[in-house]
Amino acid sequence: MWRTLEDFIKVMDESMVQLCNRARIVDDKCRDYGCGIEMSAREIHALEIVCNHPHRNTTELAELAGLQKGTFSKMVRRLETWGLVERYQEADDRKQVFFRPTPLGERAYQGHYAFHERTSPDTYDYFHHYTEEEQASILTFIRHYTQYLKEYL
Repeated sequence: MWRTLEDFIKVMDESMVQLCNRARIVDDKCRDYGCGIEMSAREIHALEIVCNHPHRNTTELAELAGLQKGTFSKMVRRLETWGLVERYQEADDRKQVFFRPTPLGERAYQGHYAFHERTSPDTYDYFHHYTEEEQASILTFIRHYTQYLKEYL
């Protein structure tokens, strides 16, 4: 273990830098998730947010994705151009614009999960070794670190 809290923080910071750098490298690689369209990790994860959080507007979806509203809006427009999502409004509230996946978007969404199951089975198996308390601690840490990073914006 670490001798001091400062030692832990140094190791943790280095690990988080490595994680962020790896994420950038992964994001640069585009893949087809079974829909005939090559997408970056950011794009497929934007689609994932739309699929996982129905009936949300752009502001809410951007917050869930951890992106600025303008950045997320551009991504959703691209997904819409590709035929992966569609915008809609409720009859009783014409001011709010919402997004939902198209059948092609659903195919990409399902293909994304199939991709992870094929390429990362050992990692997913490893997640089962964590207790619910450990899983909660991991999520708490990630959320706190994300908030820490927000302070730099």
